[in-house]
Amino acid sequence: MRKIGLLFTFLFLLTMIGQAQSMEKLFKKYADDERFEYTSVGKGMLGIFSRFADYSEITDGVLQKITGLKVLQLDSEKTSTALLASFTKDIDKIIDKGKYETTLEKRGKNSKTYIYRKVNRKLNAEYVILTNELGSTTLVWLKGKANPQYEKEREMEEM
Repeated sequence: MRKIGLLFTFLFLLTMIGQAQSMEKLFKKYADDERFEYTSVGKGMLGIFSRFADYSEITDGVLQKITGLKVLQLDSEKTSTALLASFTKDIDKIIDKGKYETTLEKRGKNSKTYIYRKVNRKLNAEYVILTNELGSTTLVWLKGKANPQYEKEREMEEM
């Protein structure tokens, strides 16, 4: 019985690692494509910023620490609709498989914005912001440490 429990725990951890790598793989796939504008801000630079800014204030108390920020932008006026469709399909797969929660969905005449979040038991958080506007698609991936107080308040609201 104990071996079965360990096996399930191991499989669960492998699944979580695979999901986390999916977003990383997406960025690696498109980062070197010259049709995309790619920005990555690492821990070092974010550490410097944290000395001048309180992340919990910037994120309205949602995150107490930001550990990674990546942005991909595709200017759809300069590229084919096939690439845009492939990029969007890849994002949708990751969101569905990663079990992200939709926290915001806004649709306007010429724009769509979605914010997805995922927080694990250790309060490691990921936020994905996807914006489709007339002429461009932007994907922002924000990683960090969730604010425990915010998470408690959120759980209380859901009950």
